[in-house]
Amino acid sequence: MILGIDFGASTTDAVLLRGKKIVKKASHGPIYSFRDLNSFLKRNKFDSPALKAVAITGGKSAFFREKVLGFKPIHISEIDAIGLGASFLAKAKKCLAVSFGTGTCIVFFDKGKSRHVIGTGLGGGTVTGLSSLLFGDKRPASLSKLALKGNLKKVDLSVKEVVGKSIGVVNSNATASNFAKGTGSKKDLAAAAQNMVAEAVAVLAVSASRESRCKKIVFVGKTANFPLVRRRLKVAAKLFNAEFFFPKDLGIASAAGAALFLLKK
Repeated sequence: MILGIDFGASTTDAVLLRGKKIVKKASHGPIYSFRDLNSFLKRNKFDSPALKAVAITGGKSAFFREKVLGFKPIHISEIDAIGLGASFLAKAKKCLAVSFGTGTCIVFFDKGKSRHVIGTGLGGGTVTGLSSLLFGDKRPASLSKLALKGNLKKVDLSVKEVVGKSIGVVNSNATASNFAKGTGSKKDLAAAAQNMVAEAVAVLAVSASRESRCKKIVFVGKTANFPLVRRRLKVAAKLFNAEFFFPKDLGIASAAGAALFLLKK
């Protein structure tokens, strides 16, 4: 078995693979020390006698060079981990992987290789940070529920309100300007923050899809699990006649991809 660990800016994900099958998975907040890492792994029983190797990836993985559960960790490029993980979860030989995490990284995967296409600082970190600034709440679970009760019309300006009808490929209900009205309750602002991030990433994903000539767009990363974000992504996909896929276990794609990379060797 191979253990894959993704050290993200907001969470640390661990996935244990037996061949190409996920047998165990767990997530934790950011981890900064080997002591905390090993404690997390042992508490979740990743220290299996059948463990053969440990692969690590993610922004903070460069700081981890000591042994993990007795194994010297093998560092895997985050771009490779994202592409391979998305391909594996979506069961696609070719796809555009949109890693929608704290920020967003878009990777084109084809013929077993990954290529970084583009990215943006907009992501889950924007949702929680902006929400904290606007109304003092940055808890993902709380924000998920709150946004579903919000009314985007109280905060955003629609195309219909600006020009009275649809324009080009954009229908009249589409957003003309995020937060333009400068008003709204706590729940409305929560919805607006998530909508803004979802729409911006959707547009970037569609543009990257056209540049890569790849129609299958696979979303991975925990931000795509926000209910309102998922809903707005689907609206955007329909608007631009694009195909967005949301595979099971999308939140642990990079950790799985890191482990899978070792199977290729």
